[in-house]
Amino acid sequence: MESRNLQRWCEELRRELAEGRGSGRSKKWRCPAELRSRIISFAKACRDRGEPYLDIAVRLGLVESTLTRWMRTERIQEEPGFRSVSIVPAREHEVEGRQTGPGLTLITPRGFTVEGLDIESLAYLLQVLQ
Repeated sequence: MESRNLQRWCEELRRELAEGRGSGRSKKWRCPAELRSRIISFAKACRDRGEPYLDIAVRLGLVESTLTRWMRTERIQEEPGFRSVSIVPAREHEVEGRQTGPGLTLITPRGFTVEGLDIESLAYLLQVLQ
């Protein structure tokens, strides 16, 4: 997303947050679920660009702990599911331009590589990593 569009989105969310807080008679204001959902979407877009939670929260006029709590709650509420895994013989797979050794190779979504596994070890490792 373009920086200008992100800035406009941020300004709109910040304004809505300020209006919501200002209109309440109680000191303890609850953010509406719809607004919170849009804030979480905005924060995800910013995080994809590499921005830290603190910078995002400051731009929105939030406390960092509130934003991180909302993000954590969102991750927990996402439905758990299976991740696709491909198991191929190591001789058929190259890691960073080099041929791997004998056995199976596990490459995690974060890029960690474990080489030379037999099928039982691979199954155990996948079970432990879940």
